[in-house]
Amino acid sequence: MRKISVLALVLALAFCFGACVPQQADPVPTPGTTTTQPDAPAPTGSETAAPAEPSRDTLNLCVQSALLTTDGQGTNNLQTKYVLTQMYEGLYYFNEAKGQLEPRVAESYTISEDGKVYTFKLRGDVFFHNGDPVKASDVAFSFNRALTKPDVSSFASKVVEAKAVDDATVEVYLETPYAPFLVNLCNIFILSEREVTEQGEAFGTQISTAGCGPYMMTALDNDVKWTLEAFPQYYRGEAAIKYINYIPIADAAATIIAFEAGELDWIIGDTTSFQSFAADPKYKTEAMLANHCNWLAVNPDANDALANGDVRKAIAYAIDKEALNYAAFDGLAGIADYLENPDYNIGAPRSSVKYNYDPEKAKQLLAQAGYADGVDIGTLMYASSGYWPKLAQVIQANLAAVGIQCELEAGELASQLVQARAQDYDIYVCGASSYGDYDNVRRRFYSTLEGSYFVKYKGDKFDWQRMDQLMDESCAATDPAARLALTEELNDMLMETATYIPLNHKVQPYVWNADLNVVNQPNYYCVYDWSWN
Repeated sequence: MRKISVLALVLALAFCFGACVPQQADPVPTPGTTTTQPDAPAPTGSETAAPAEPSRDTLNLCVQSALLTTDGQGTNNLQTKYVLTQMYEGLYYFNEAKGQLEPRVAESYTISEDGKVYTFKLRGDVFFHNGDPVKASDVAFSFNRALTKPDVSSFASKVVEAKAVDDATVEVYLETPYAPFLVNLCNIFILSEREVTEQGEAFGTQISTAGCGPYMMTALDNDVKWTLEAFPQYYRGEAAIKYINYIPIADAAATIIAFEAGELDWIIGDTTSFQSFAADPKYKTEAMLANHCNWLAVNPDANDALANGDVRKAIAYAIDKEALNYAAFDGLAGIADYLENPDYNIGAPRSSVKYNYDPEKAKQLLAQAGYADGVDIGTLMYASSGYWPKLAQVIQANLAAVGIQCELEAGELASQLVQARAQDYDIYVCGASSYGDYDNVRRRFYSTLEGSYFVKYKGDKFDWQRMDQLMDESCAATDPAARLALTEELNDMLMETATYIPLNHKVQPYVWNADLNVVNQPNYYCVYDWSWN
């Protein structure tokens, strides 16, 4: 009876409330060479004694929002990607904790002398969950499809096309040499061409068997629960944990209640309760800085006040990042001076333009802009779940202290992302994960990525052509020092616009059942690496 009552309380609360630093990755091999990495060994049994049976075969997890899609290329939303990462795989996997590329669907690759053609050799033992073998035609289809999908197109931004040479060989053609390509392709999941084609517009709205990852989806109710099951034909060996049950719980307090009641086995907890969990032998804990940045997006096309660069900079100087850190993360998060954390992302600069808390300078800039008596900038949009309400409230108070007024508007994350990508907002506190390379910032501004960025730079307000040029030149640079000089200039230009104001790099306060063996990652965990005692 206790489990039923606790689960009912969790669901009620969810309804009410809505909705270790890795080292640098290995350098890109010299063009014209072949790189082959050994396969991860499949689990092997003992010849002398059978392994002990695990205590459990099921893992209960939660995410903060309903599942947005089952399309592996259909979203970049963090909560949904937690699930998709268990179901889908790319040619390679970027291990965030180790800062290394690991082979998945591909077993090796070569790079042409001009750096513009990558040839991948595929494993011969990879199957989709629908039973079809993974062929080069599926890989080519997946890359070419990614070019048309707003949430992942930035990862394939320099791809011209992909072609299947034979069933086990695929060639990917690039416009120019592209330093981040191997890291970026880890975010392009391989899909079954047959299944995607047969389902058409319905793909992503129902159970998908188009992935080749360690878990397949067996039950789906987008707003209530979805279940994954270990894929028996997974080429690295069947996962140790047989089943994963996911439920959406938007409210942090409800998540804690469910975890303490045994309804959940692993959570990203809150920093307030982290120390008490760490002191309890029933649990294991780890506080890990995420490769993620929270920022305030400022729409320069929203109104006259926000079109003024001095007003935008006044907003940036008015924000007390330490106060945000203590309000939302109990002081455990990292302060963000730049959109991409240089400690996690290759090519990310520590450049000179940044905004430290300076309310007097904010007032001076307001007066300089003609708003000495203050200004109303509209609405501050934020998601109603997680730590976002705390961030929004502190930002509103910081702005009011220097004479900048704004209303608060809470909402559901998925719908807000649609608004933001259509530039239908005034200011928006939000955030995004990064993927190991500074090229991730491309999604924030690059002129051809409409439907990805929250701020539209193309027009007469900013030198968007130079921004695009710097992005392209930095990614084509093979010399790290030359690339860093270009990214420093680009980063300074972006920061000067005061349209994306970095706030903090969140901390992941992981807490889990002491009987569960876990390998945590800064962003995307892989249940395949976990097991029960």
